[in-house]
Amino acid sequence: MNRLLPLDPFAPIFQPLVGQRVGIVDGYGNTGDRIVDAAARHLMRQFGIRWQTINPLADPPGSFALDVILLAGGGSMGGPRECVLHREAGLAWGLPCIVLPQSFHAPEDCRLFARVYVREPGSLEVYPQGILAPDLALGFEWPDVPAAQHDRGVFLSRGGHNLFSDRGLFDPAPICYTPQDYINHVAAYRHVVTDRLHLCITALGLDRKATLLPVAYHKNRSMWLTWLRDLGCLWADTPEAA
Repeated sequence: MNRLLPLDPFAPIFQPLVGQRVGIVDGYGNTGDRIVDAAARHLMRQFGIRWQTINPLADPPGSFALDVILLAGGGSMGGPRECVLHREAGLAWGLPCIVLPQSFHAPEDCRLFARVYVREPGSLEVYPQGILAPDLALGFEWPDVPAAQHDRGVFLSRGGHNLFSDRGLFDPAPICYTPQDYINHVAAYRHVVTDRLHLCITALGLDRKATLLPVAYHKNRSMWLTWLRDLGCLWADTPEAA
């Protein structure tokens, strides 16, 4: 198993939770969110943290004896509405709520959260009170995989904040759901070119060549400059340039 970053960069998030009863709320979204959910649990195991998965939209406040709630990491600060509703329902428990590393693509009222972690400096321009920490997928344990069968795959988002949906290329996210789905898909290629952040991180985790493309806000470029460039990831402004 391979982790892109050591445990030390994640310690400021998880070390203070040791000895506490932690509830964790999973993210709403695509396969990348499932990788973040799985990585959060792996990291909590590494730090010796006890946790209980909760769904604040279904579990009434007080359903479990908890000290603190972790709200899913990802890229959803400022929307979509489903993510905002999860966070609002978590706050309704009346416990300290910690937002795991996120990207802000629009402002959001964060006054009631105990801490808000952001995964790249571009989001600090939207929310200066955020605490910089890695995307949890950089702490995911990636398996060894067989040799690649194909040279290069170009995979472009068809939803969200995409810039290149008019290229008509394949987007694996709608047909992948689990981390293993992304692993199986990426493992077949020696080089992955994508604007899907967690597809790119998957490629890096599987020791594949990876080129990240921009989306319509700062997230991908800021992530690349802060974390991924040092992990060997390449950057291109367009699919053609890659």
